[in-house]
Amino acid sequence: MSTSPPSSTAVAAPAPARIASIVGFLVVMELASGITQGWISPLLPSFVERYGLSSADANWITASALLSTAVCVPLLSKLGDVYGHKRLLAVAASLVALGSVIVALAPSFTLLLVGRVLQGAISAFLPLEFAIVRERAGERADRAIGLLVGSLTVGASLGMLLAGVARQYLSLSTTLWLPAVMMIAVVPLLVRLVPETVVRRPGGIDWQGAVLLGAGLVLFLGAVGNGSRWGWTDPLTLGGLLGGAALLLVWVRVENRVEHPLVSLDVIRRGGQGLPLLTAFVFGAYLFGSATPNALFLGTPAEATGYGLGMTGTALGAALLVLGGAMFVGTALAARLADRIGDLGTLVTGALVSAASFLATAAFHQQLAVFLVWQAGLGIGGGIVAAKLPTIVVARAPRDSVGIVSGLYNTSRTVAGSVAGAVFAAVMSALVMGGGTAATIASETSYVVVWSICAGLALLVAVLAFGVTRGSAPAEVAE
Repeated sequence: MSTSPPSSTAVAAPAPARIASIVGFLVVMELASGITQGWISPLLPSFVERYGLSSADANWITASALLSTAVCVPLLSKLGDVYGHKRLLAVAASLVALGSVIVALAPSFTLLLVGRVLQGAISAFLPLEFAIVRERAGERADRAIGLLVGSLTVGASLGMLLAGVARQYLSLSTTLWLPAVMMIAVVPLLVRLVPETVVRRPGGIDWQGAVLLGAGLVLFLGAVGNGSRWGWTDPLTLGGLLGGAALLLVWVRVENRVEHPLVSLDVIRRGGQGLPLLTAFVFGAYLFGSATPNALFLGTPAEATGYGLGMTGTALGAALLVLGGAMFVGTALAARLADRIGDLGTLVTGALVSAASFLATAAFHQQLAVFLVWQAGLGIGGGIVAAKLPTIVVARAPRDSVGIVSGLYNTSRTVAGSVAGAVFAAVMSALVMGGGTAATIASETSYVVVWSICAGLALLVAVLAFGVTRGSAPAEVAE
């Protein structure tokens, strides 16, 4: 069955000044999104103290938002394709603003988790923005996407740094109100400054598919995120992994049979998206999976373990900001590189720079200045890939399915980061320093192994780039 034509096939191109203002606001919005996402991690000890939490309880502050993301991103992205991307971006921003207020006011741990679940809608910002710039920015869409990705990265690093600084001088409630006020301000500005997209996906929403995909991802990611604590052979872990995989298989069968699926699998199979999404998974595995080991190494005191850089508090946040700043530089370079050496050369360059940085980190990591040089290299390489890969995904998506395809791209990276994080945690748990109290401390070798695995994954991205950049998909794909 052929895809019905979208409700509008021609979009009047806005004036260049209008494009600049639209993209400029969305860049600021992504900066605010990144700050909000990075704000919580430095405050986890304060939450533990306020609510009297155990380590297991505290883990759910992060996990609840992650699991919410698994549901929100595909659903809100698809709703954007059907009802309008600006409209759903405003809905997502309103949910995040409400969640941020609840987090700031929450008198109980349960209400805090409710707020964190609502904040999970923030991960839908990027795919909805991709759809807006694809339609409205025209030839400038590639550069706009790079700026959006770079702003998110810088914002996340700034959020971690600024939250730590704010908490030194302000109460926890006041500190939490800062991102809440920022997100509240975003909503009316978004409604006023950003135009609605006009291309629509015909048909309604495949709610059965949405429930199956969301439930499958929640079960699977919940098991992956808690496996190291519950035990990988624990019935809860195995049940989550197997149950999630089973639901995802049922989801595939449903999507192949319904008239208007949540995700047209033909877009993945024959629309040229399968390999880019696989590449996004591998990319997310090394970029997000390495984040925790890198932060742990920076914070480990060498006096106690014989390795590590012993950074804490604001100094640690500033060190982590190097990666975010370098990624922004990489995203800014990506479009210029693509103009000179093409998409293939750009992706391969970014992946090879990342691989070289991981290998250099594995070999030389004893001094802070040297370690930060390699982090800068990783940021530049990662930024180049992070900016270029989604432009390929967006360009190949049918005009009426940009939101859901971009949502799948984001979900692939999120799932990969969770899986890689669990694998790396298992590696670090297996390679410990020795017996007694040292039996719980990861050895220096474990970090070297993790960085070496990440280098191998980055090299795999370089290889996959040859397939990703070969040919192009048609603008519309038969279902």
